[in-house]
Amino acid sequence: MRPKRFAKALLGQALVHSGLWQRRLSGWARRNAAIVVTYHRVTEKWDETLDYSQPGMVVSAVGFACQLDFLMQHFDIVPLGALLRHGDRTSQRARPRCVITFDDGWRDNYDLALPILRRRNMPAAIYLSTDFIGTDRAFWHTELIYLFTRTDVPRALTVDHGFARYPERVRHELSRLATIRPLSASDLDSLIETVKALCDEEIIDDLVQTLGHTVGLRRPFIPGRRFFLDWEQVREMAAAGFEIGSHTCSHRILTRLAAGSANDELLRSKAVIERLVGVKVEHFAFPNEAGNDALVRAAARAGYRTACVAEPVTGGGARGIQLLRRLGMHEGVWGDGRSFDERLLRYSLFRAPEAVAA
Repeated sequence: MRPKRFAKALLGQALVHSGLWQRRLSGWARRNAAIVVTYHRVTEKWDETLDYSQPGMVVSAVGFACQLDFLMQHFDIVPLGALLRHGDRTSQRARPRCVITFDDGWRDNYDLALPILRRRNMPAAIYLSTDFIGTDRAFWHTELIYLFTRTDVPRALTVDHGFARYPERVRHELSRLATIRPLSASDLDSLIETVKALCDEEIIDDLVQTLGHTVGLRRPFIPGRRFFLDWEQVREMAAAGFEIGSHTCSHRILTRLAAGSANDELLRSKAVIERLVGVKVEHFAFPNEAGNDALVRAAARAGYRTACVAEPVTGGGARGIQLLRRLGMHEGVWGDGRSFDERLLRYSLFRAPEAVAA
């Protein structure tokens, strides 16, 4: 076990022996508090490519099932809509509440996560990026991981293909990756986070297409693969009890868009889901959980009653919308892809934010 992970495991064990874990649970229950956990992808196996996803977006099916069993031991698993029922806060509960959510609309949420949840009769919510549902499109970071792990892109980086037009830190990451053989999904993390931080959507798209061009590929780079749900699957998930929320249309970070474009993302995604699934959409999750006061007000005007957003955006109640904070979940939260260690999970959950922002 790596030193950092070992230290977290020891702290997770100490939480039990010291009584702090039980006091945390009791405190949440006494305040009728809830935590919201969020997932992205669930995969059958843990390998080097992780089906072309960042490690921080992936949980194995075995790990997901173990984590749900742990949550059931310590929390009441409730629907997302339960956080809007003010009556639930008037009487003290025996256990704290937990809400399970998924982002984006990955097909494996239907294939793998849904059966696991059904066997446990557990509710969940999913936030959809509607432009990707029912298509063969892929997120740009999925495309990057595929190009670097399954094509000759790393070798092509030794030749100048016009990369000078990209930020220096991006060029540095490209040069670093050209020296690594073989590449895994985790090796791409630094490049992806650097691109996300420094590049707008147009530059990102240009970079991905340029890299594909170096090896003679055009989109779709991964023919025959459909990474996202289709609308029939969404309707089946809704019928099974999944609450359906919006995660915008394009999954672009709204704080980087003009007000009109951001408002269109809020309105159009909601309308598409309501029309094609036949459910009322009341819940919204900001991509990258990046929002601000103006966007929260726009979400409230669009008709959303909750919005998942990172701090320091506050005061949603005054605008008629409840702001939620979430704990991101992935395999590293409780294991290493080969084992499950509830001490690690307990450490992460102990530090989880209460869902409702001030």
